[in-house]
Amino acid sequence: MLIDGKSSKIPLNAQTIVTHAHSDHYAFMYSNPRTRATQETIDLFFCQKKPAGPITFLPTQFNEEIVFDPEIPDLDVRLVSSGHVLGSASVSINYNDKVILFTSDIGGRGQLTIKEPITKIDADILVIEATFGSPELVFPSREEISMEILKWSADVIKEKRNVVFSAGKLGSAQELIKMFNNLTNLRVVTHGDVTPVSDVYQKHGIQLEYFDSKSEEGREILRDGEAIIIQPREKKIVPYFIKEHINYRSAIVTGMASRFIYKDYDAAFPLSSHANYPELIEYIKEVSPELIFTMYGLEEKLAKAITNELEIPAIPLRKKEEESQQKTPKKPKIQKQIEKKIPITTIENKLLNKDAKKKTTLDDYFTD
Repeated sequence: MLIDGKSSKIPLNAQTIVTHAHSDHYAFMYSNPRTRATQETIDLFFCQKKPAGPITFLPTQFNEEIVFDPEIPDLDVRLVSSGHVLGSASVSINYNDKVILFTSDIGGRGQLTIKEPITKIDADILVIEATFGSPELVFPSREEISMEILKWSADVIKEKRNVVFSAGKLGSAQELIKMFNNLTNLRVVTHGDVTPVSDVYQKHGIQLEYFDSKSEEGREILRDGEAIIIQPREKKIVPYFIKEHINYRSAIVTGMASRFIYKDYDAAFPLSSHANYPELIEYIKEVSPELIFTMYGLEEKLAKAITNELEIPAIPLRKKEEESQQKTPKKPKIQKQIEKKIPITTIENKLLNKDAKKKTTLDDYFTD
């Protein structure tokens, strides 16, 4: 069983799971028709990518039992809500009375466009994301961030300008649309890459009101001005669809605004579809695992913080994988040590001792 792999080159008979429709997680969906995912994730994948040929995936509901091998009757695999974006899932694996929970990306509190709240289950082993896994990465509450966004937008509108937000086209963009729909009368215009994703949200019961930038209504709103415009973060600062309407101010919406300064924007807001550090710690406490592996982001910082703060053994998964793959040190490092006139025998002894140490991998915790 493979979950959220980075490569689409896998055996045709492999059993795969994709947890959600962000591009760094759905590589399996390019080539393996046996991939399992929620229907929302499947729809979101197809609205972003057009595979060369027909592909049929296996839609799976939350808490539905997944049968991979009938000859292993004690294996119970299920998807549970991760509260990250529409249809996003964590994977629960129960085997021989041991529960392994793979979180994938998990969401924080207070999101407006999540149908199913995050599900936390008791687990013996937890594999948890670490996107914002450092103790200093604490966001204000979503209510506070929302009020800051609305206040800044109101000030821009008072100047008779358009407001341009650069946000993740899946997740943050829909949160912004919903926020402005719920709390203002301002009209929202969406970039052509944001519109189809938002359409899938609508299809699955998340009510949003927006106008595509290329539609007749969208163009009219842009001509009138005083609109909220939402485009993907990877697009240029001046969107192609408002080049003739350059009277605007721009802001970026990303959790990374808590870590970095964005000089190319007039404002930055740390609104994210990821849990921040305190929410990760709260999640771990409720799951109450005996062992934790960290991955996706600040793995080492989160593992160290968990060990110190919660006194639960935590291991950065990527570091262990790299150690197991690297049997000998890189040549430049040895040469550098020789240049410092360290005796070659000392270097050889250190390398031998290092290679003699047992490499801990996730497989060690799956044996009976």
